[in-house]
Amino acid sequence: MASALTKLVRMIWSAAPTAPDGKTDLHAAGGVSDEKTSVFHDLLHLGGTSSRTIVQAFNTLAAGEPLDDKKWLLEHGVAMLQSLPPDSGLSAKVSGAFIKMLWHDLPHPPAALAGPEGRYRRHDGGGNNHWDSEMGKAGMPYCRSVPPMKPKGTNLPDVELVFEKLLKRKGPFRPHPSGLNRMFFSFATIVIHECFQTSRTDQWINETSSYVDLSTLYGNTGEEQKRVRTYENGTIFPDSIASERIMMMPPGVIAVLIMFSRNHNEIAHSLWSVNEEGKYGDWDELTKEQRDWQDEDIFQLARNINVAYFASVVLKDYVAAILNTPRANSEWSLDLGGEIKLRGNRVERGAGNVVSVEFAVLYHWHAALSAADAEWMDDLIRRNLPELKSVEQMTPELFGKVVKQEGHKLMSTKPRNWTFNGLERGADGRFDDADLGKVIKDCIDEPAHAFGAHGTPASLKVVDLLGQLQARGVFNVCTLNEFRQYLNLQPYTNFMQWCEDEETARDAELLYGHIDNMELYPGLQAECTKPPMPGSGVCPGQTTGRGILDDAVSLVRGDRFLTYDMNSSTLTNWGVAKLNNSVAKGAYGGVLPTLLFAGLPGEFTGTSAYALLPFYTPQAVREILSGNGVLEQYELQRPPANATKIVGIHTQAGCKKIFEDRDNFVVMYQKAIRNCTDGHDFMIGWDQRRRHDERSTLLHRVFFEDGFESNVSQYFRQKVRTLIEESSLSYSYPDTRRSIDIVRDVTNVTPILWLAERFAIPLKTQEHSRGILTRAELFELYLVLFMYQSFNILPKNEWAMREGSQKVSPLLRGILEGHLRTQQGGYKEVFTDYVEKGTAYEVGPDADRLYKALAATGLPTGDLVGDCIGMAAPVAGNLTQQASLLIDLYLSPGYEKYKDRIVQLSHREDAAADKELLGFVYEGMRHAGVVPGLPRVAAREITVKDGQRGQIPIKEGQTVLIATSRAAMDPVAYPNPELIDPHRPISSYILLGHGLHFCFGARLVAPALVSTLKEVFGLRNLRRAPGKKGQFATVDHQVAGVNMRAYLDANAKESPIPTTLTLIYDEERHMNGSI
Repeated sequence: MASALTKLVRMIWSAAPTAPDGKTDLHAAGGVSDEKTSVFHDLLHLGGTSSRTIVQAFNTLAAGEPLDDKKWLLEHGVAMLQSLPPDSGLSAKVSGAFIKMLWHDLPHPPAALAGPEGRYRRHDGGGNNHWDSEMGKAGMPYCRSVPPMKPKGTNLPDVELVFEKLLKRKGPFRPHPSGLNRMFFSFATIVIHECFQTSRTDQWINETSSYVDLSTLYGNTGEEQKRVRTYENGTIFPDSIASERIMMMPPGVIAVLIMFSRNHNEIAHSLWSVNEEGKYGDWDELTKEQRDWQDEDIFQLARNINVAYFASVVLKDYVAAILNTPRANSEWSLDLGGEIKLRGNRVERGAGNVVSVEFAVLYHWHAALSAADAEWMDDLIRRNLPELKSVEQMTPELFGKVVKQEGHKLMSTKPRNWTFNGLERGADGRFDDADLGKVIKDCIDEPAHAFGAHGTPASLKVVDLLGQLQARGVFNVCTLNEFRQYLNLQPYTNFMQWCEDEETARDAELLYGHIDNMELYPGLQAECTKPPMPGSGVCPGQTTGRGILDDAVSLVRGDRFLTYDMNSSTLTNWGVAKLNNSVAKGAYGGVLPTLLFAGLPGEFTGTSAYALLPFYTPQAVREILSGNGVLEQYELQRPPANATKIVGIHTQAGCKKIFEDRDNFVVMYQKAIRNCTDGHDFMIGWDQRRRHDERSTLLHRVFFEDGFESNVSQYFRQKVRTLIEESSLSYSYPDTRRSIDIVRDVTNVTPILWLAERFAIPLKTQEHSRGILTRAELFELYLVLFMYQSFNILPKNEWAMREGSQKVSPLLRGILEGHLRTQQGGYKEVFTDYVEKGTAYEVGPDADRLYKALAATGLPTGDLVGDCIGMAAPVAGNLTQQASLLIDLYLSPGYEKYKDRIVQLSHREDAAADKELLGFVYEGMRHAGVVPGLPRVAAREITVKDGQRGQIPIKEGQTVLIATSRAAMDPVAYPNPELIDPHRPISSYILLGHGLHFCFGARLVAPALVSTLKEVFGLRNLRRAPGKKGQFATVDHQVAGVNMRAYLDANAKESPIPTTLTLIYDEERHMNGSI
């Protein structure tokens, strides 16, 4: 009624038409009016539901948080729009905002395309932007960011005088104030040459791409790329680099880039090993066409991943040092390529990049050159110009002669054979690890020079002169103040504000007259520098400091491959997982240490500050770590050559010799054990026979009760059977197939449940929701303890394992200590048992017997806790994965006849069948053992005869890997080792150790694994699930000539143990579908 009345009033008060046809404007327009009601009017007339929708929408948009679509805000909004009249002003406003929101949900135009076309980087950087393929590619002109609006007179100062008065290094060496070293600026040199390589014939042209795409390693053109490619399975020549410019740089620059060269081949090998899509084949079995495709695909994917590593180092190590992040005791870093939404709008990314002449000028960081690199430059000049009396006599022409001569030396040699700094390549084409390690450690030791006026060494005078002339004449760049204003910085108003050194400021004033005349090149190099402080680590000139960050954002955020296409399509799932886990523990978020550990595996310890903080001098590192209160967690001394190099002993005879010689080869477990047990020992850390045997005898008596093997067999058979039944999935009737993840749901579970019952660990389950640990958490807890205590020989893993063990061990110690203190009889135990009855904390009869027996030994509680950890951890680490490996082995091609025999034995319940099954267990362990070997440390320098391999020299303190996995296939010890023979004598195996440190839990292995095999292979028609889920996804790594296998988990992350394997078996069903 009210609406009708309003309409009537409006009609009465509307003006009469004056048009000749007698129609009003609205009538003539067909009744369609552009006139809208006011938003205020509509808000006053909204119903309660629509009003609440408006308020909810406003709050959500204001907060900038993602929309919770379970609250139906979008649908309520649409319903509100549907309820408003066509002439509603509020409807028009909200509809427009709604359309804008939906439009901004997707990028326009799209930055990435599906399909193979955009999956690879082009050799010249082109095609980064799909819609402008020329943007940023090599061989294109630099762009200009800042128009040079300030007119320049004809009386610009002589560039040589500018150098002498403002730039030339004077006085004593000024160490970098933040402690940045030669290593940092070696990496900076690579970053700069990634994007700035000015043509020597046409200085407008940039010969490299405008992206951090490792063109220094892979080349700027297709022809340069051929310098490094082997065209075999995606690999490049060992320690090869495509860029001759880099090969003419100081040795630290080349050594650092070689780490990425080595990383490429490691990635390529892993991609082939993982074979994620099942599309790669054995090289020798491929046709030429198949080889070409496989090589190209692996090479390009490996390059993508390697470039992503490089970009990660740029952001997490290089930019972190620029911003002084380690001194802030932080791992924070800028995610420059990530998705950013501000008020629902995406910040542009992946749109391409072109580097500018201004930044080509900015990155002349000659002032930071270390004394050693300045000396290297002097030597280079004198070597090529022996007649030159002083480097200050260098001219552009002479400098060109030096470059030409050095370039000719390089180009007269195959790039794969290029050398530097007097280093020689081995027969395999690689440089010696110790030689490369020395170059890098020297760079870490050597401080860089401070930025600022009077910093450029005399040997680089000619380079500075050429840079000034280029900036002034060729590039015609803007002035310093024009550049500052473009970066939204206040312009300098006088020379003292620009440079606080009075003499330098006065000289600049005499050279340029007015601060607005200051040229960009000298203005950037000689301006006052930032002090070392949080947010300022590189301490450059103030304008340069802002420019570095601007450029970093453009380089990364403009690159499609580092933004939209940094995903599993261009990197593979394994590659994404590898990058997600590339940050080195103890490195303040850094990634470069990961490459140093991998590229130089014997040159650093896992807690070495040289590896973990490589961009700082040792003195600066000590200051940083002291300030952060973590000094004691690091090794500060310079690691010697081959500090952690492992030597492998591969034959049965050699392995037995090491096991037996406890005087010369000692165990290394005790340090890690003490870190996990609050300073207490475990017997595997003792080499003294009497001490070891006394504790071993005592613990055997405690741990192995009468009927132990029978009890274990009964437990494992029942538990495996139950878990299979509970975890299997049935196909629809009449299909009789059942599917089970045998590793995730059975073999990685049963030993953990046995341990939890044995030691009364309170598990959190559906039945007992108030327990402390889930079975998965208990598994991970024991696994990290096992790996840290038993196999802490790889520096790249040491920090993470130590940190993980120290994090979980207090919880486990608390549980064990609590049981040891209460399970001793008397009122305390009675009360505790009463309270815990029926809960996750109840102590069962097996655990009760164990704890009472331990308490009766009279040993200190701390020692007993350590013994419990030492006895249990290997069970989790060994039994779980060994059962998985045996199942996988006997389902493998070539093992069919052995599987058939195991199936037969699984249906028998006699001792002879169990004995033969045990033979299959040991033979399976010989073919697919859990650990590649056991470590020892040489107590003195010695030579060991390793069977048919001959004499192996070993240095004092060197880690020796007793490679039981290699010895297991020794034809001398095992005739026809490739054959499975379940009747070999058990005494012939050394898989569980040998001598004093023979495996404490060996009595558990036989009944547990035999029982598991009987239940699993007793399933009807057991076979692998089709496709990848029925296979282990693995990556093989070599350590001391021994294969170390990693397994991909559900997130494609490398794991030391198998985590998933799906099998199929058949089950009889009745006509109604029941089993």
